[in-house]
Amino acid sequence: MNKIIATVALLLMVPAWASAQNPDHQYRDQGYVFIGEGSVHSSDNGLHGNAQAGAGAEVLLIRGFGVGGELGVMGTPGHGGGIVSIDPSYRFLRKSKLVPFVEGGYSRAFGRNDTIPPTNLFNFGGGISYWAFKRVGLRLEVRDHVHSANHSYFWGDENHYWGVRIGLTFR
Repeated sequence: MNKIIATVALLLMVPAWASAQNPDHQYRDQGYVFIGEGSVHSSDNGLHGNAQAGAGAEVLLIRGFGVGGELGVMGTPGHGGGIVSIDPSYRFLRKSKLVPFVEGGYSRAFGRNDTIPPTNLFNFGGGISYWAFKRVGLRLEVRDHVHSANHSYFWGDENHYWGVRIGLTFR
C-alpha cells in the first residue's frame, strides 16, 4: 500500500519538474481534481450507483501525447474503495480555449475491510477541457474502468465502472 501511495505522489510531482522542458507554453502540463457520478454494470447484478472523486496530473510529452496518473475513490457508501490509474493520453491541440482529449490505461482498485479486493482493471475515456482563464479551466470527462473476472475482456463477462466526471484543471 505504501508503495502505491509513494508512486502516485511521485507521478503527481512530475509535471512541476517537467514544465521547464516544455517549449510550447500554451499547452503545458496540467493537474486536475474531479467529482463524478455513474454506475456499475455487471453481467450478474445489473446496474448500481457509482460515485467518484479524485485528483490527477498529466505530463505533455510531444505533440499532444502525454502520460498521467490519478488517485481517487470510487463506489457507494460502505462499499467503495480507492483506485489508482496510469494512463497514456492524447490532447487535440489547437488554438482554442476548448481542448478535447482521450486517454486509457491501467488501473488498480483497492479497498478496506475486504469491501473491494485488490483488482486489476483497464480504463478508457475522453472529454474536454475548457480554459476559461489562463491557468484554470473546467474539465468534463466520461471514463469507464473495466474488470473481467475470468480475464476475458471481450466476451461479455466483465464489470464496467463508468462515470461522468466534472472538475477543475490547472496549469
